[in-house]
Amino acid sequence: MKSILTKSILLGSLVLTSFAFGSFSANAAGFNQNAANDGKVMSSIKFQDVLDNTSPNQLASNFGKPDEIVMMKNAAGDVAGVIWVYRDAVLKARGMMDASFVLINGQMRYVTLSDAV
Repeated sequence: MKSILTKSILLGSLVLTSFAFGSFSANAAGFNQNAANDGKVMSSIKFQDVLDNTSPNQLASNFGKPDEIVMMKNAAGDVAGVIWVYRDAVLKARGMMDASFVLINGQMRYVTLSDAV
């Protein structure tokens, strides 16, 4: 019970911190490394190289602030994880792709690339 409460507090503080240090609107397209370099787009090969060497606690330092954070809830309505979404961040042969990182209990479970909307 104590670990579930701790994880919930950590996830909640992560979301609140992202709101406190950023605006509620989306950032520029691409990965946002810092204020001076908004919108850094990576090739799919570079993205895979950076991803292979990224642990969950390095996600923000390697890719920057996400454009959107979506909370995932379980059947009881409790926050079970978060999805960090970066818009138009990866350049593929058929165009730009969005990158989504799924974090559950502080662990990066999987990463998806989808066609940019």
